[in-house]
Amino acid sequence: MQIQTLRIIIAILMTLVIMLYFYTNREKDYYSKSAEPAVAQILTEISSWEKQALLTHLAPEAKQTVNDEQLDQLMNLYRSFGRFRSIQEINFSRTVSAFSLVSEKRINYSGIANFDGGSVSLNITLVERGGFFLVYNFTLAKASEG
Repeated sequence: MQIQTLRIIIAILMTLVIMLYFYTNREKDYYSKSAEPAVAQILTEISSWEKQALLTHLAPEAKQTVNDEQLDQLMNLYRSFGRFRSIQEINFSRTVSAFSLVSEKRINYSGIANFDGGSVSLNITLVERGGFFLVYNFTLAKASEG
């Protein structure tokens, strides 16, 4: 009896994993047409490294977590990267997509972007509001050579 129960539990878990895989694959395909171009557009606009350009793209909850001094420090740090040129590599996060089933929909990408100053590691989380994508969170860091 216990082995039969274990088999049923394993079958259910495997079914859930397969369903999550197909769900996140569908999400990846869907957002590749809208969110990926939005990432490039957002990076183009904020890479002037002016505070107002960034604030225009931040989600309200992101704006609430950062003060003016922190924004100035962030802009000074990122200014050394120069202007955004292109996305070299971008990867959709299936994990964030799966967790969005039980919370607000978030779309996360990581990858490598090309800036005037060279390659930069990128991690950006977007939320969709009113047909637009807003930045919920993002980080940039100089990509390691090699």
